[in-house]
Formats: sequence, C-alpha cells, structure tokens
Amino acid sequence: MKSLLRGRTARVAVVLAAVAALAVSAAAATAAPRAHAAKKADSLVIGYPGIPPIFMATRLYVADKRGYYKKYGANVELKGFTTGTDAVRAVQAGQIDAAWSPTPFALTLISKGTPLVAVEGMDKVDWVVGSNSSSVSTCAQLKGQNIGVDSIGGARYQALQAMLTKCKLTIQDVHPVVFPGNTAIQAMLAGQLHVSVLHLDDLAVASSHGGTPVKTIVSIAQTDPFQSYDLLVTTRDNLAAKRSQFVKLLKGDITATRYMYKPKAFNAVAQIATITGEDLDVTKTALRQYLKLNWWPLNRSGLGKASITRTIYENVKLGNISEGNPPAWKDVVDTSLWKQAYKAVTPVRKRHR
Repeated sequence: MKSLLRGRTARVAVVLAAVAALAVSAAAATAAPRAHAAKKADSLVIGYPGIPPIFMATRLYVADKRGYYKKYGANVELKGFTTGTDAVRAVQAGQIDAAWSPTPFALTLISKGTPLVAVEGMDKVDWVVGSNSSSVSTCAQLKGQNIGVDSIGGARYQALQAMLTKCKLTIQDVHPVVFPGNTAIQAMLAGQLHVSVLHLDDLAVASSHGGTPVKTIVSIAQTDPFQSYDLLVTTRDNLAAKRSQFVKLLKGDITATRYMYKPKAFNAVAQIATITGEDLDVTKTALRQYLKLNWWPLNRSGLGKASITRTIYENVKLGNISEGNPPAWKDVVDTSLWKQAYKAVTPVRKRHR
C-alpha cells in the first residue's frame, strides 16, 4: 500500500510539474503573433483541452487515426492546450483555426462582441462534484471547501457555479483551486485535494485505483441536464476564408462518430482513447458510460437551439453574461456547414430530418 501511495504521489508531482511548464509555454504561445495562424489556406489547426487530451478529444483522434479526415480531403492538425479556455484564446489570437470550447465560456465571449461562431457541438453534460473526504458528503458541506477546477472562468469552474445552486451556494461560498486538464483526479488520489469538479472518466480512474472511494456529492443532472457542454468555435473571418475545409472536417467528425457507436468498434475506440494517459480498462469503463449518454452527438450537429438557449439563460442568471446583452442562438451558430457535410456523407434513405 505504501509503495502504491508513493507511486501515486510521484505521478501527481510529475503531472503538476508538467502542467506548470505547459502553462508557461501556453501563455507564451497565446502572446505570440499570428504564427500558427495562417498556415496554408487548405489546412486547419484544431485545438482541444488537456495535455494529454481529456476524454472528449477521443473522437478527434478516431477521425485522425482512422483516416476519416484524409478521406474527405481535410488537412487537419490537432493541438492540445492546457485548458479549453487557452485553446479559445489561441483562436482569438489567430494562432489556430478553431477550438473546442466550454459552451458557457464561448457564449460569454460572444456576448462581449468577440466574433466567434460555432460549427459543431456536444450537448450532453456529465459534470459532477466528487469528494473522497468523510467530512464532505452533502451538498451543503461544500461551503468553505477547496474545490478543484480547470481554470478560473473555465469549464469546470462554470459547471461548479451551476451545481452549487443545488445547495443554494454561490462560487463565493467555496474556494476554487486550479488543476488544469485531468490533474485534479490525480491530486485527489494522492491526498492533495479532496473535492473537485469531475468528468465520468475521472470517476472511472478513481474506481480503478481503489483506496478511498470518490463519492458524487452533486451532479449537473440534478441542477440542469439540458445545457450545452462544448462548441467547436472559429472566428467568422476564418470561417469565411476556410469554409470548404471546415465542411471536410465535419464530414470526418460525422463519420468518426458513426464508427464509435458500432459495437464491433468498441475495443478499437477504447484503445485510441488511451491517448488520455489512462489504461485500457479505465477507457473501456468511461467509453461505455459516454456512449450510453450519447455524449458525442450521433447524426446531429449538437447545436440545437434548446440547449444553447438554455445555457445562455443559465449563465445570465449566474452573472457570466450581461442581462442587457445576451446573444441569441442565431448569433452563436452556423449550422449550414454541418448540414452540408451530413448530406454529403449520408445516403438519402438514412437521413434524419
């Protein structure tokens, strides 16, 4: 047991040291001029959160490793960032073409006039607040606690804001502590953190390690399961300049999603998901949960009016978006590219209306 704990502690130390170094390099990259930017007109650099990637990036790597992007002529480079907010800032700076952004963060930027537009989305949320402390077993006991988030204002932070409403608390009632990417669960396993905002795959990691179990204290499903989780955003100028490449990218994503939901593909997809740094047993557990949740939208854009409008409404209530200037759904999305891509890769008899 002692050697196991030492191993966990060493792993966390390495991870956190790497995160610190990556944060410095990410900051430098964000400050850099439009270098990445505008690589060739026929290429796309797509940012995603996590180094190594968080689980949502599995589809990107399925599309890449299975050759679906190449199949449709999309020249795609995948680039990891410490957090999704860092990736979006790189889009703003012109360093990359598009990024997967936490929906509340993208909506907040759009409400302030940032010319971002979403071309694809993920509209199922899986957030929970987990605890491995016997002194934190109810929602009310979160008051005054240090709680792990990815960044201040980031995806886990804003999910925490929403979940705290279940126990009539606000973000001012707790102490958010930054653990970028998936490092919070490692810190919990090492005893350096006892409460954090977590994904389903984080819970799978905790379960695989044994020791003190991580209990779910509150989930987003208890407060509002109908919000949008993530959006693939680019700038409106870049979308106009590279529209055909984005359509090709979406063809690859649609095809990859269909592959992922095939029962015979399960083992291969779980193997690709080990890019997250977790072992195969963990990725299989997490993948089963995410496929059951329909986390990656199958034969739909993930840009539904209801979920995005709901997320706008909730973030106005939380104070992230000004009540006097909330964006409308039509200000946030462009569904025409996804529809074009879907039509191109779907036989007429199988199309959803």
